[in-house]
Formats: sequence, C-alpha cells, structure tokens
Amino acid sequence: MTGIGAIPRPGGGQGLPNIAADLAAMLADVLSTVLGQEALPTSEPMGDDGPVALARLAIHDEATGQYAGVEVQVGTGLARVLASRMMLMADPSDDDVIDAVAELGNITAGSTKSLLFKHARLSLPSSEIVPAETVAAAERAERQQVRAIVLGHVVQLSVVPDFDPEGLLWPPVVSDELLGRL
Repeated sequence: MTGIGAIPRPGGGQGLPNIAADLAAMLADVLSTVLGQEALPTSEPMGDDGPVALARLAIHDEATGQYAGVEVQVGTGLARVLASRMMLMADPSDDDVIDAVAELGNITAGSTKSLLFKHARLSLPSSEIVPAETVAAAERAERQQVRAIVLGHVVQLSVVPDFDPEGLLWPPVVSDELLGRL
C-alpha cells in the first residue's frame, strides 16, 4: 500500500481485515521484543481503571502532503514495567515512564510507517500520562485500532487517517546535496 488513502477506515474499505491483522501482529511482535515476554493480538478492551500513558506521532506522506497519526496507549502499571525493563531500574519516575512509552511509540510508529508507505517521514514522539477518559473519548473518532495483550495488560495501537500534526516536532531534513558534501 502507498499513500494515506490506503489507510483503511473503520467500517469499510478494501483490505481492512488484512491491515488490522498486520498491525496487531506487528504490535504483538514489538511488545514481545521490548518486554521479553510473549504478547498476543487480542480483541479485549483496555481497562479503564486508571491513567494511561499515551504516545502520539505523525507520519507525513510527502508525495500527497497528507498525515496519518499513530497513537500507542499503555496502562500506567505496564508502562512502569516497560520503563523498568528498558532503563534497567527498579523504580522508574513518571518522566522515565513517559520516555519509555515515547520510545515504544517511536518503534511502533516506525513499523506502522513501513507497513503503510513507501516514502514518508515520521515525527518525533510526544508522550504523556492522561486520564483513561481522555483515551475513551478519542476512541470515538475515526481510526483503525488494534490491541495486544502482554503480562495480562492490553496495549492499544491506533492509526488515525487525516491526522492533524499540530504540536508535534519533526527531525531536521538533510538534503541529498548536503549529504554529498559530507
């Protein structure tokens, strides 16, 4: 698939089950690799029993000028385990949790970009801890969502077509000409 128009929209679009299966398998693979534990795709909903660590990134299809959003939502309990394992520390701070979830978002968004586009740019991750109600409200928006379960916790990946990248930062672009001079 190439171009933002290829992102399936909920309730329709050719290939919706195929891309959902690919996204769910990719999410499970990323979680298994990062946490060193088996993760499996699931249809179970995320628990709404507390705050959620949320990573948000954008993919820019430079050929069409359109954007897709990628959001990864992790309950804070699992996010603390993630930070602990990624940073090799027993008691990660909230900032460590936010950094770890941002990195998980970056890894997942990079894999999502590879599934959806041939040539696109990825923003830098933005991450924060938000109330579960914030995530529940966002679920009503048009998006493709998949989930995986690891260590008894559900992690959700959302791909949002026609995403507004306002507030996200982008890595600098280095021209081919400049690279040739290095």
